[in-house]
Amino acid sequence: MIKRFVCLANSKKEGGRCLAGIELDNKNKPKNEAGQPKWIRPICKTEHGEVPEYLVRHIELLDVVEIDITHPPEKKDFQSENVFFQKRSISVIEHFSAAEIAQLCSSEKLIFGNSGKTLSEQEISELTYSLVLIKTDKFKIRQSVVEGRYRVRLVFTYCSNEYDLPVTDVAFIIQSKANPGCLKDIHDLFLILSLGIKFNDLYYKLVAGIITD
Repeated sequence: MIKRFVCLANSKKEGGRCLAGIELDNKNKPKNEAGQPKWIRPICKTEHGEVPEYLVRHIELLDVVEIDITHPPEKKDFQSENVFFQKRSISVIEHFSAAEIAQLCSSEKLIFGNSGKTLSEQEISELTYSLVLIKTDKFKIRQSVVEGRYRVRLVFTYCSNEYDLPVTDVAFIIQSKANPGCLKDIHDLFLILSLGIKFNDLYYKLVAGIITD
């Protein structure tokens, strides 16, 4: 079954990539489910569902992508957006208008149900989704080098709560390393937030995509 979506995340994931976006109809209008945008995350039969980098490194945020969906995973959990797909079917067909992003934002006041950096096993068991798009006008980047590797975090405010989360958006990591002041003249950011796999019995919130207004 052919599915179309606007790419909102193409981020690092366990040696591969996590590709995700909001499903579109054949006129590129966003699809909704229970009053919220309908997300989709193509996955492969790899250890953590990561997609090989060679398949998706050319895909940019806001590209309109088509894939041939085969089936959802048998296991049902908070990553309800996951679907398997035919690897050779993935293709970019056009570009989504940045002016239309605002209509895709979530109406939730808390990110994944709380104002912290992580979710516990109990909290994750009550969650039915793992992707969300929000807008913020208060933010700053925090850069560091840990064990010789460049890392970047985003500190931002959303609905009066401050968050400090790691960035996994590959394009933004490269951009911020080359130009630490890349957000200096930016007034608003659209953030695609995701939940990572379990680590030390916790599920960490991640900034999987950054789009400037």
